[in-house]
Amino acid sequence: MPIAPPAGNRTPACFRALPPNLPRLQVRANIRIDGSATSVQPATPAKTHVTLVAEPCGLNCLGVGVQPEGTRLANLQIRNLPAGATVEGARKHPVQPWWTVDNPEGGKVRIASNGPLPATFTFLAIARSMDQETDFVFRLGTDSFGRDMFSAILYGVRICVFVGLVAAGAAMVIGTGLGLLSAWRGGITDAIIMRAVDFMLGLLALLVGLAILAILGNGVSKVVLAIVIVQWSYYARTARSFAMSELGKEYVEAARCLRLSPARIMLRHVLPNCMPQIIVLFTLNIASAISLESSLSFLGVGLPLTRPSLGMLIASGDEFIFSHKYWISIYPGIVLLVMIVAMNLLGDRLRDLNNPRLDR
Repeated sequence: MPIAPPAGNRTPACFRALPPNLPRLQVRANIRIDGSATSVQPATPAKTHVTLVAEPCGLNCLGVGVQPEGTRLANLQIRNLPAGATVEGARKHPVQPWWTVDNPEGGKVRIASNGPLPATFTFLAIARSMDQETDFVFRLGTDSFGRDMFSAILYGVRICVFVGLVAAGAAMVIGTGLGLLSAWRGGITDAIIMRAVDFMLGLLALLVGLAILAILGNGVSKVVLAIVIVQWSYYARTARSFAMSELGKEYVEAARCLRLSPARIMLRHVLPNCMPQIIVLFTLNIASAISLESSLSFLGVGLPLTRPSLGMLIASGDEFIFSHKYWISIYPGIVLLVMIVAMNLLGDRLRDLNNPRLDR
């Protein structure tokens, strides 16, 4: 996964855009002030020839500029200054604690304060040079580890879709098979399977998942197993209900008269007539599986850190949500919401298409 600047280095697109006639070489650095010592931590590729520097320029004053000297800057932006500090000749963002100086003279700005500056503080400096263009842009920002959020979200979507499809598919196969068996055999077999279904439906899915993963540990296969254990009962009850309805029809009686095997009757004749409703349930349960996997990962018991899912990305940004780094949680949350709503809408549409009462 690409390594990018730290989380504080995110600039929303609406504030990052420059006029099209200005090149966009962007240089970032975290500048830490510790007493009289100043340290600059660059956050741009090593190939960038422009670097940021900082040095004291008097009492309660700090100068920030770029090297080499004479570098033309489109603007220089300072973020996350301590309270009471201002940037001379800069305009302040109306909401964010950002100060921007356009075309700074000599490529330098002065940070001043009416009172004493804190002994230790860190701020972010972003310089946009007019010398050359660059493609070093992170459209959705970076997370707390400096990883590109766009790449992380794409990877998280892949994990969520994989877990949702595999878990819902396995639950469909197991649950449908047990439902058909229950409908055909009846008696004690039907009673045992249906009591197990009633027991599973009476449990909270999230608690079942937490209990299973607390025993087995985290991992993709464990999460899939937990979701299958939670969801198989839905398919079993649905398949049994529709299979019982189909078993009383004439074509099943005709198949029995032809001495067809029970497996052939259920799989070749009964199951195809139950599949439209099962497919609708499968589509809806994909959304449920994605939601459950994200919830488990959000709680830290789902996927490991090497497999960041959307739930894990949301959890990694909860401590930054009120510190102007909202994108770490908000963007993965929006993507997760869109995925779940889209699958639910698809399931509703399939249900309407398979409902003969809605035919015109």
